[in-house]
Amino acid sequence: MARRRQGVREERTGWLVIAAVGAFVLGDIALVVFAISSTGSAGASEGRREVLPSLPTASITATPTPTAPAVDPDVSVAPLTAVLAAVDAATAYRSVTGGCPQTPAALEVTTDAGATWTQVGADEARTVQSIAPAADIVSMVAADPVSCAPVLLRSFVQGADWQATGDIGTVWHLDAGQVIAPGGASSTPCATPVQLAARSSTEAAVLCDGATVAATTDAGTTWSNSAPVSGAASVTPAADGYLLAVTGGEGCEGARVMPLSAALEPGTPGTCVPTVAADGATVLATAADGTAWLWSGDTVARSSDGGTTW
Repeated sequence: MARRRQGVREERTGWLVIAAVGAFVLGDIALVVFAISSTGSAGASEGRREVLPSLPTASITATPTPTAPAVDPDVSVAPLTAVLAAVDAATAYRSVTGGCPQTPAALEVTTDAGATWTQVGADEARTVQSIAPAADIVSMVAADPVSCAPVLLRSFVQGADWQATGDIGTVWHLDAGQVIAPGGASSTPCATPVQLAARSSTEAAVLCDGATVAATTDAGTTWSNSAPVSGAASVTPAADGYLLAVTGGEGCEGARVMPLSAALEPGTPGTCVPTVAADGATVLATAADGTAWLWSGDTVARSSDGGTTW
């Protein structure tokens, strides 16, 4: 009986030991799992809190595209300092011009195609505008030495002597920025007319200081205008319209002649004439036989084909 009770107590004690050991093992496993779980959770949480360093934002400043400096074309015309007129292929007149009343005309004539020039008297004239030579009579629009008003002078001896006339109203001329047609009608085709080229009593062209050419066929009642022509220097009548002297330009250190139709449509410039001339010192003229004369600086040239060749 006593042995049986002792066996029961020993059996209970064994189960208690097994239970205690099992509880300890389970507790240990729980601690390990908890530790692992805590570590993982902490790592995950720490991963969520991590802030990666941000890259600096690139600052891009737009660089303007290089632009070539603007090169303005020469679209201005200097006041003329010279005047030229031609009779034919051999005879022509020229003069320097200047202010009134201080600068007398300095008129010269050639009868050998420009090889030599002879000075002729023109003390009565100032600021020569134009010369209109014929075989026996030469007319000149200039300024009166006292009043400086436009006057018409004539010579019957190739410019050796001049007579003032009262006929200024019968010819084209410029007066205080106005274009005066035969008969006295005035008009203003542009702000500053530089040179006047008449084809008839009703047809004329004006070279303006903005390098445009204005033309009329009704004595100045209406005018048409060309586009600006870079380097425009002088205009003269031609059989089919006008000729325009142009200085400079690509490939020409001198002057060329550009034909203009009566409607002011430009043609192809002719051969370059090498010259060195101050502004306003390049002038053009046409003779009755169609010969074109160019005076630019120290150069005098003639053309029988409208300035295509010289």
